[in-house]
Amino acid sequence: MIDKSEVLIERLEHPWPTAFLGFADRTTLKSLASVRTAHRLAPGQAVLYALHRGRVIGCTSWYQEYRHTYVALDGTAVHAMGVYLCSSEVLPGFRGMGIGSMLYGHRLIECGGDAPGVSVEILGQGSPLSVDSEARPGLVWHLARGFTIVGHSCEADAGPVLTRPTPSSRRTAPFLAEHHVC
Repeated sequence: MIDKSEVLIERLEHPWPTAFLGFADRTTLKSLASVRTAHRLAPGQAVLYALHRGRVIGCTSWYQEYRHTYVALDGTAVHAMGVYLCSSEVLPGFRGMGIGSMLYGHRLIECGGDAPGVSVEILGQGSPLSVDSEARPGLVWHLARGFTIVGHSCEADAGPVLTRPTPSSRRTAPFLAEHHVC
């Protein structure tokens, strides 16, 4: 167990800390692929990382303006534009201690998570709306904070897609303007 008061949540800025580069090299997060290969963030991407005693123990990222497609609950394809919350990871030895929740909470504040158009995909297991066991805490965290399931990913994992509706639009998220067939 660690003292969470010793965990710092930092936004990734240049020059990048060596500890973060080491973390990026060890992780398999798709959202950090450009960090591993080109030592740069993807356009529009922002990253927060958790630092404990000089060691990066987790990270999370998002895109401020991201266009993605997913399958709505009614089976139609939806082309969405808005804040897209990417993958997160906490090192195995630090899971279950609230570090992921700290990262998620800071991420929502940093990206303007109460604004319309915030979406997140939860890692699935290959069938529509399935949830990978390691991604279940993220699903629970988002649902507890007002996100709703609106469909599933077009990726091979087919995990659920969630949005955070605004108070004036509880029926559907405001950014779901276009519906097209996949």
